[in-house]
Amino acid sequence: MILYYQNETLYIEIETELKEKEYLNLKNRLFRIIEDYEVDRVVIADPKDGFYNWKILRELKQDYYARYKGDFYIR
Repeated sequence: MILYYQNETLYIEIETELKEKEYLNLKNRLFRIIEDYEVDRVVIADPKDGFYNWKILRELKQDYYARYKGDFYIR
C-alpha cells in the first residue's frame, strides 16, 4: 500500500488483496491521517483493478461518510 499527499488530496494505492486485518489497519491509518492533517479529499486506487477489493473499499467509503465530510473516490 502506498500513501502520498499531493494537491490537497490523500492518495492511497492498494497493491494487494485486502483482508479483514489489512482493512482495519488501512481504516485506522486513514482516519488518523484525516484527523491529524484535516484532509478533505481521499482517492483510493487499485492499480491491479482487483475486483476482490471492491466490497471492502465500499465499506471503507461508507465508514468515511459516517464520520467525515469531504470527497472520497475509488478508482
